[in-house]
Amino acid sequence: MILISGRYSNVKKCLKHEWKACWKNLTLLNGAAIFMGALGGFGFLFSQISELPDLLIVLYLFAYVLIVIAASVMTQVLMIQRYYKNLFTDEGYLTNVLPVSATDHILSKMLVFGAWSILNALSVLASFAFLLLPYAIRYFTANTLLFYNKAMTFSDFLSYLWAQITGVADAAFSLIGITNHISMALFSIVGFFASLFFGILLFYAAISIGSLVSSHKILTAVLSYIGMTTVIQIFGGISIVRVFQDSTPTAVVTTSSVSTLIITVVLCVVLFLICRYILSRRLNLS
Repeated sequence: MILISGRYSNVKKCLKHEWKACWKNLTLLNGAAIFMGALGGFGFLFSQISELPDLLIVLYLFAYVLIVIAASVMTQVLMIQRYYKNLFTDEGYLTNVLPVSATDHILSKMLVFGAWSILNALSVLASFAFLLLPYAIRYFTANTLLFYNKAMTFSDFLSYLWAQITGVADAAFSLIGITNHISMALFSIVGFFASLFFGILLFYAAISIGSLVSSHKILTAVLSYIGMTTVIQIFGGISIVRVFQDSTPTAVVTTSSVSTLIITVVLCVVLFLICRYILSRRLNLS
């Protein structure tokens, strides 16, 4: 119990340190994406697009797309750079002498990376919502949407859209034998986080492997990443083909969905152990 409490305390401290180290830059990036969406949305809300100069619209859309893409890409780049710089460069001499285990380092960085990946996705969605929602609201206040010959208000349309989304989800999950909404939610949550952490740990494992060489560490990391993704895709493709050959269509969906989730979780554990082994046993800062 004492060991668990100590581990929790260490991870909590590492999480706090990781968050402080990166929140300012990432908040600015993702805040800029939201601001650009709000700027365009309210601009279109209070003026007609036809009244705006074409050059201004083109420049805005170019800047909007550039900033949204930059926010998404740089969120990933900064978090990957954080792992490499903090553990495998000169900064690593200080980081790795702290009374913190390799497991705590990896966990804290992975969780913060995951949190910012989610926040980035939410900021992009919020940006699109700010850009499009005011225009949609203005349209629906002046018109009703004829959808399948039925007049709909904006709230009716949102209700209809939600019903369609949940209907598709129910049909999809019924193919793998899940009909309970709680089970659907649990399966979706586990699948989402397994995929999220798998992508993060794949980056971390590639960087950790790249650190084993004395020179060209980044090149080795890139090649390691390409190699691992290629091998995983090949084996994944072979597995899917074999499932298709030996199963009925319904069984294919069930088997592929469940097996993909299990394999993803197993790969997360394997990648985590690779990072942990290299950090604790084969650390090379030269």
